Amino acid sequence: MINKEKKMHYRITKVHHAEGNREKLVEVLESKKKTLNSFDGLINVRLIGVSDRVTIAISEYESEEKLKNVETRFQDLMVDMMSLMSEPPEVHNGDVFWEHANR
Repeated sequence: MINKEKKMHYRITKVHHAEGNREKLVEVLESKKKTLNSFDGLINVRLIGVSDRVTIAISEYESEEKLKNVETRFQDLMVDMMSLMSEPPEVHNGDVFWEHANR
């Protein structure tokens, strides 16, 4: 059951890139850690490689409001990665409405 008082908000970004650019994406993100750490409400960012040319980024925020407050800064960060992408990223946002944890 999801705690209605504390529901997380996620940004899921599908990134298409040339084969071999995954490491370069990580280099850009590593260079932006200080910026990412300053995003109020950002809990974590995970990259999932679904193929040699597609990476899914999952960013967890405390709330949709917190995400919206850093939206412009997020877009500025994405600009530095656009040259590594083979097409514009697909971005989706949403709240958690169900979860299961094997603990």
